Amino acid sequence: MNPKKVKRIVIKLGTDSVVKNNSFNSALANSLAKDISKLVRSGKQVIIVSSGAIGIGLESMHITSFPESIEMQQAIAAVGQSKLMHDYQRAFSKFNQVIAQVLLTQEDLEKSKSLGNIKRSLNKLLSLGVVPIINENDAVATHELASAKSFSDNDVLSARVAAHLGADLLVMLSDVGGLFTDNPESNENACLIEKVSDLRDLKAVVSGKSNRGRGGFKTKLTAAEIALKKEIPLIITRGKNGFLADIIKGKFKGTIFER
Repeated sequence: MNPKKVKRIVIKLGTDSVVKNNSFNSALANSLAKDISKLVRSGKQVIIVSSGAIGIGLESMHITSFPESIEMQQAIAAVGQSKLMHDYQRAFSKFNQVIAQVLLTQEDLEKSKSLGNIKRSLNKLLSLGVVPIINENDAVATHELASAKSFSDNDVLSARVAAHLGADLLVMLSDVGGLFTDNPESNENACLIEKVSDLRDLKAVVSGKSNRGRGGFKTKLTAAEIALKKEIPLIITRGKNGFLADIIKGKFKGTIFER
């Protein structure tokens, strides 16, 4: 990957990146807003795919456990989505960067008419220097909350958006910081896999999910498969302050999926 040739970037933030200590991760959002605003001013285009509506909603409603009923998940997502965008707006406004909310379902990307509308809308926003912030529309996507067809904490959604929008780079944040030969939390000898060119060569243990999110490394590998088919490099790295600036400089610690 040549960072200088990267113009259109999709960044996926999972729930565990967006929500820290049961509240919005303002430190990461402020750092990201600063770096993205600088990139947009330099002529690059950035799309954020952000999870976290349910996590933020739980905090707003003072609920400590994840609800089992679909209706309650919908309600909490609706509450959280509003606050989530308010928090993003507050972060980006510090750098005079305009953002836009875009809510999608899996069906939106499967129907040619709606897909065409989505692509035209997103392309226009990007051409205007706006940063679209995309999330799965959990308030209406009941079948996705209830089944394996969900975007799995937006891992698959981010890859499909990158593929349909012709992105040059897809970045996913992970608390683990990349793909390892084993679970680094339980095996201190686990080694970081720095580059993957062929998913068939992987012999890593990829089970497990985050505490709040619905994704795991299995869904990230599904996303990687989508990205690789379109020859879009995918970087999985830790969501520390300044991570995006490091990637643009060609300096990052994590795993890159690239042919």
